[in-house]
Amino acid sequence: MPERFRILLVDDSETDRFLWQEIISGFGYEVTAVNGGRAALEFVKTEKPDLILLDLKMPEISGLDVSRYLRAQPRYQNIPIIMLTSSDDLGDKLKGFENGVDDYVTKEMDLLEIEKRIQAVLQRYRQSMDSNPLTHLPGNNTIQSEIARRLQAFEPLAVAYCDLDHFKAFNDAYGFLEGDRVIRLTAKILQETVDALGNPEDFVGHIGGDDFIFLTTPDRVEPLCRAILDRFGRKITQIFTPEDVQRGYFEAKNRQGKWEKFPLVAMSIAVVSNQKRPLQSLAEVSRIASELKKLAKSKPGNVFVVDQRVGR
Repeated sequence: MPERFRILLVDDSETDRFLWQEIISGFGYEVTAVNGGRAALEFVKTEKPDLILLDLKMPEISGLDVSRYLRAQPRYQNIPIIMLTSSDDLGDKLKGFENGVDDYVTKEMDLLEIEKRIQAVLQRYRQSMDSNPLTHLPGNNTIQSEIARRLQAFEPLAVAYCDLDHFKAFNDAYGFLEGDRVIRLTAKILQETVDALGNPEDFVGHIGGDDFIFLTTPDRVEPLCRAILDRFGRKITQIFTPEDVQRGYFEAKNRQGKWEKFPLVAMSIAVVSNQKRPLQSLAEVSRIASELKKLAKSKPGNVFVVDQRVGR
């Protein structure tokens, strides 16, 4: 059953509105139907739908005009739009894409295809809204959903939580622009290494700040951790001044406002796996990872720790 997304259906034909409302409601979505473009623009002033199904050929205000207006307004421009068109009208489809439409459906399409097209557009929308603006990696909602899905499927799973050590002090000493540079570097290293050495279905996400995560299988996680830490250790020195690299530390004010020497930024990785014991929930994964992360961060340099405890 799909999530209870809210869909705005816009069509000036009462017959077509009834038909489309029956189809889309049958997929499990909450549908509000309005008569024409003007009604659609009035609706979005007070309600924000998750998706708009928009007839292109309407009198007074056409679907193209509605789409063009929504895409020009920052508060509306992320709402996904699927246009309703005739199956043979290629020109209308191309005009729709040029004016910000995400996809199209027709009454002649198989119901399963219509459903899958709507699901795909909503999925892209949810991921884009959840992605981190700095790294463009999936954020917390997608991360939690992906872990839960793999747990429920009883797939072989290794969850690797990645955290940067001394990052706050680095931000204070070098500034937020350089801090952003470190975050982007970390995202790049994680994604490229997982792409190169992981499984095709492996996943990289950005929890927020200097916290990242990647999901893989138990057989791949240790080689991935070693490769990530090796590359990070080599690349991070390029961001520090040569003087700090030579000394092996940098100076910044601590929480008491006093100058203190801090080691160069390093990465700690805590790995939770269902290889030796089953994992029941996201809460359990988070609890174990928190314990392991404390252990990893207690050790100097770039470190990863894998949970070795065996369940009953």
